This record gives sequence, C-alpha cells and structure tokens, in this order.
Amino acid sequence: MRSILVLMLVSNIAVSAEPGDRLRAKAALALAFAPPTYAEQYAKAIQEKKPLVVFVGQPAKPVGSCVCVACESFADVKTDGVVIGLPDGAGLRRLDLAGQPTAERIREALAGFRPDRGSTSLPARQ
Repeated sequence: MRSILVLMLVSNIAVSAEPGDRLRAKAALALAFAPPTYAEQYAKAIQEKKPLVVFVGQPAKPVGSCVCVACESFADVKTDGVVIGLPDGAGLRRLDLAGQPTAERIREALAGFRPDRGSTSLPARQ
C-alpha cells in the first residue's frame, strides 16, 4: 500500500517541479521508509500465525520466526521491556519480559509459555 502511494506521488513530481510537489514527494518517501506500526505488525502476526514481539522503550531486534516492532510505551509496562503476543486462534496471548532480553532469552520464553485462562490478550491497536 505504501509503495503504491509513493509511486503515485513520485510519478506526479516528475511532471511538476513546484515546491509543494517536492514536499509531498519527500513526505511520501519518508512514509514509505518509516518503520512498521504496532497495528500493522499485529495484523501481520495474526495473518502469519507468528508470535509478535514488542520492544518497549528500545529498538526492535530480529527474533527468528517472529514479527517484531518497537514502541515507546505500552499498556502496563512501566520501564523498558518486551511484550510477546502468542497466537491462540482468537488473538494474541500476552507474555511480559522485563528489561532488555536477548533474542535467545525471548525464544526460551516463547518455548516455555503455555497460555491459560488468566493470561491477557494483546490489543489490536495501541
């Protein structure tokens, strides 16, 4: 979707050299290369049936076979941490890790997590 928007705006800029058009083209490029949002990555995790790893207050790191995203803040997380959402058929079940765990520690937590009725769900939007 973003790439279509960028292509449309950049193709329009090639025809016109107006300052407003240049500004719109720059904005489109910035949007195209912006990191994915929480909502986009949540939807991707649901669609691909993969865990969602949310890095709170820290940059996202790749975690094999997971969908990852960074957020400045997250509900009920007071300091830096990682919130993991595991697919459960209806949504994503929440597991919190404090601090800045390594990818290996995150994978270990994923392997050992068994959601129960008491575990909460991740919101689709933040």
